[in-house]
Order: sequence, then C-alpha cells, then structure tokens
Amino acid sequence: RELVYGFGGGTRSGRPIKAIQVGGPLGAYVPPALWDIPLDYEAYAAQGLVVGHGGLVVHDDSADMAQLARYAMEFCALESCGKCTPCRIGSTRGVEVIDRIAANRNRAQQVVLLRDLCDTLLHGSLCAMGGMTPYPVLSALNHYPEDFGLAPAEPDASQTRSTHGATAA
Repeated sequence: RELVYGFGGGTRSGRPIKAIQVGGPLGAYVPPALWDIPLDYEAYAAQGLVVGHGGLVVHDDSADMAQLARYAMEFCALESCGKCTPCRIGSTRGVEVIDRIAANRNRAQQVVLLRDLCDTLLHGSLCAMGGMTPYPVLSALNHYPEDFGLAPAEPDASQTRSTHGATAA
C-alpha cells in the first residue's frame, strides 16, 4: 500500500485501485486485503503469491479481471515454445474456457474445468511459462469472482486443492 500510494501516487486515472499485479505478466493479482504484506519472497509465498521480478502493475476499478485472466492465458498460448502439452494445449484451451465463462455457457462446469486446467499447468509444465500462468488466472478468479459472473459468496471447494499455493491466492 505504501509503495503504490506513497511512492507511485495511486492510479494514473485517479480512480480507486482494484488490483495490483506483482511479478510481471504472469504474476498474481493482489487484492486490497493483501496490500500490506511486505514485498518479500517469504511473505508472498506464505500467501500463495510470487514476487517474480518485483514489478508492479496497478489496475484501477475499471479493470475486468476476467479479461486480464484471459490475457494471461493468451500470452502463454502465444509465447509457448510448444515442447510440453500442458502449456501448448492447456493455455489455448484456457482461453476458450474463459471465453465460455464470460458467455455464461455452463459457467459452473467451466469454472471447475478452468481450475483443473490451471492445476495441470502448474504441476505439469516443464518451464516457468506454463507453471506461472495459473497465478494471474486463479488469483483473478478467487479474488474477483464477480468479474467472471460469479457471486462473491460462491467459493468453489477446489480453490484450495493445490499444494503449491497458486490456487490459494
């Protein structure tokens, strides 16, 4: 909070901050409740977050977190080297699943599928590209469910399934 408001001056637009993405294009979206966590590797890891390269991107309240999650999947699909199936195929399917969620086509089943797909990316990818893609997707889904057309009170039991923390964020 101090870094973003004290040093950064808030948002360029002057609108309220909705999320802070920490660690580059595949970093998690950090909600306001977690802004006072010290920006260090251990403190972030304890919350299921990653510091990455330490860069911060501040999103104001006009940001659509579902679209930002889609962007992360699309980024992975475009940048994937193609060596491993989870990254090569999973990221492409992830974009399609997020599009179906946005279109309200079997939304509940698509959310479960997206979480399973992220779990596969997290645990089955050969490099950090595929392994990091779940962080922005799941953090957006977990902290901003309303942007996916879900009620904030609709937690999915599979949110906490991962042992690596990405789904807990």
